[in-house]
Amino acid sequence: MIDPGSGKTRVQAVERASRLLMAVANGNTDGTGKGLAKALGLPVPTTHHLLSTLVDEGLLARVDQARYVLGPQVLVLADAFYRDGSAPEYMIGALRQLADLTRETSYVAAWRGTEIRMLASIEGQQPLRVDVPSGPYVDAHARATGKALLAFARPETRDSYLKLNPMRPLTSSTITDPDAFDDELGRTRERGYAIDEEEFHAGVSCVSVPVLTGEFAIAAFSISAPSSRFTEKRESLIAATRSVAQSVEAVISTG
Repeated sequence: MIDPGSGKTRVQAVERASRLLMAVANGNTDGTGKGLAKALGLPVPTTHHLLSTLVDEGLLARVDQARYVLGPQVLVLADAFYRDGSAPEYMIGALRQLADLTRETSYVAAWRGTEIRMLASIEGQQPLRVDVPSGPYVDAHARATGKALLAFARPETRDSYLKLNPMRPLTSSTITDPDAFDDELGRTRERGYAIDEEEFHAGVSCVSVPVLTGEFAIAAFSISAPSSRFTEKRESLIAATRSVAQSVEAVISTG
């Protein structure tokens, strides 16, 4: 069928199966066929046919004779996703927009398993600009991107990362006390963005806004600038980064 809103051709059975998979993954229902049908507004017989097919394909599994959970083939998809370090085109387009709006160094990072990976970056257009370090993404506790992703991560993901990556001091402004860092993550969740004011590098400040699906971040858009310019343009830089991150959330939510 053709979606009148977008003009795109959509296959109803695939759409419904995808929604069922996401509903099981999100865990917002009791996981039964009737519960899933009610949550998604689907006929019960149709739901059971789709669930049976997904079980046969290994994407779902049935437990307790009535409840459905993710199946082993989902691990194949997850493994491929974690190995892929590229950003989808809609994120690259948003990143270009952020770089054009701010003329500052802009980048997008995301969780890949229990690690944070830089997906793409664009160098700033100012004579005095910040270079984004290449190689593995480390010291998330001292970086706006890391704090945004940690603040909106599942607790077990956050705890695992911090256990494997101790909060070492990098500048005199780096937060290394666990209680103080918990407070910082709380402030980040409350305002919806993270700030790094010379915590990673002296003379450099950053803002990062997470891309959320539900309560959790799947990526974060960030900009870095010399601290003097960041202080001067702080509110406009935050607004631009927030706008771009929200535009990506809208793309994801509408498919």
